[in-house]
Amino acid sequence: MIRKGLTIFICFALFFAASFVCAIPTSNAANKQIIINVDVLNVRSGAALSSAVIAKVKKGQAYDVVEKKNDWIKIKLSSNSTGWVAEWLVTQRKGANHTSTTQSITSDGGTVESAASGLRFRSGPGTSFAVVGVFEKGKKATYLTKSGDWIKISYLGKQGWVSASYVKGNTSNSNSQQSEVVTNKASVTATSLNVRKTPTTSGARVGSLKKNTIVAVNQVQGDWVQIETTGLKGWVHNDYLTFTTSNHSTGNSRVANASGTVTATTLSIRDSGSLNGKIIGSISKGTKVSIVEEKNDWYKISNHSNKTGWVAGWYISKSDTKNATAQSSNNNKQVNILYDGTNIRSGSSTSHSILKRANVGETYEIIDTIGDWYKIKLKGKQIGYIAGWVAGTSGVSSPVTKSGSAQYVKNKTIVIDPGHGGQDSGAVGSRGTLEKKLTLATSKLLYNKLKSAGANVYLTRSNDSYVSLSSRVATSNYRNAQAFISLHFDSMSDRSASGTTIYYFNSQKDARLAAKLNSEVVKQTKLRDRGTRYGNFHVLRENHAPAALLELGFLSNRAEELTVQTTSYQERAAQGIFNGLAQYFK
Repeated sequence: MIRKGLTIFICFALFFAASFVCAIPTSNAANKQIIINVDVLNVRSGAALSSAVIAKVKKGQAYDVVEKKNDWIKIKLSSNSTGWVAEWLVTQRKGANHTSTTQSITSDGGTVESAASGLRFRSGPGTSFAVVGVFEKGKKATYLTKSGDWIKISYLGKQGWVSASYVKGNTSNSNSQQSEVVTNKASVTATSLNVRKTPTTSGARVGSLKKNTIVAVNQVQGDWVQIETTGLKGWVHNDYLTFTTSNHSTGNSRVANASGTVTATTLSIRDSGSLNGKIIGSISKGTKVSIVEEKNDWYKISNHSNKTGWVAGWYISKSDTKNATAQSSNNNKQVNILYDGTNIRSGSSTSHSILKRANVGETYEIIDTIGDWYKIKLKGKQIGYIAGWVAGTSGVSSPVTKSGSAQYVKNKTIVIDPGHGGQDSGAVGSRGTLEKKLTLATSKLLYNKLKSAGANVYLTRSNDSYVSLSSRVATSNYRNAQAFISLHFDSMSDRSASGTTIYYFNSQKDARLAAKLNSEVVKQTKLRDRGTRYGNFHVLRENHAPAALLELGFLSNRAEELTVQTTSYQERAAQGIFNGLAQYFK
């Protein structure tokens, strides 16, 4: 009897203890929240893609975590409703203790100044992107973000990229009579945009804005913009704004006695000197115009068709009718070298021999323009040729542009997989370099290039977090990716091993993608070509999309480790991958 009573007591005690232990995770879960990372995310009845969709949630919304199961998270939708979301499409945070780690990388209050004449302003971070305008020396623009050696700016109502080597912080003399006052404004593009207290999705909501609301821009911090409007001030994400720039200056309008030629394919004529002016007509490339008035960067023009109005001055090649001569014009034209190792050739094509390789910062006088090439003066009486699309210019009103490879990746769905992350550091270099950091940095550079080219791009991770292999593949399959790119850096016990390797699993599905990537990555990185190889990797084997795994250099090689950890190498590697994808989709 005593033994039976003791047994009952022990069972009861164990049941009570188990109930207490099981309650702990629920308590901890209540203190956790997730932030939705994608525009619209399905909430399902169970922890699987095959489960029924019971609700949809939107980007930036936060929900309490109820439970976690494998790669799925159960969230609380309301007081009596829950559902499951994919862990790889959300960001987890502690509800009460979360603090933002966003760092500002703005320059002097969010403005930069062009330090070069005729600095080309591109649609993406690289010379392969189309030129969308010219950021003239001394002009100022709003700083938006940085990607490798490129800076994204907002200038004269447009967003684009310029080489970081040719811009500087706002150091203009405040006493200068020519100083320009720039008021930056933006228009809301979302139906309803949350305004937050701090520049993060976890920041407290202080209000909301309706579509087309015009706001003043105070400063930029990473991807976040501090805005102000009547009775409301706070932070919003720049994905949901269209930037405009209004220029106001006193005494800056003058009568002009000049002529010019239209350089844009089609140039709009407006009823006032700003992008807000009503379009009243248009003129075609090559049209000669008379400039009757100048105000800020806008010209009031007239032509033989009796069309009079205002046009953007940066699309007019201007020549003073009083004293312009061909000789003085040529003497002011220069090529500016943007990259180390730029080829100068004996003729105006890539088939001609290389005379020398120029480095960043060097300048050469332009003698003539031959197609897409500049004929330049070297030392002594030697003549050379440089491809116009790889160099900057000074004094050239209509710089050479070349149809870039961006057109081939536009609207393509591409998933980028930065290898390793979180507790999985990947390879560790002989000097302590962590593979997980290099893969993420290079992936972000590639992401920016593809995004600027109009591709639909997704990262399997955007921070130092652990993501399972199955979740990486699930992202690709869920997005119906047209290409999956997994980035890695290699390591071997043989410390002399070097070079890049591209792996594929299915020769029918993946091999062509691997071959195109290999060819372009080798061209850009200049590392040893280890070629394409079969690899039985989970992210390749289980992927529905054409997939490739790239090893971008050896961390176990001391010399190569120093090379691959530089921003310039990561920029070249990202450009090579971008070019390879363009060739694949071409």
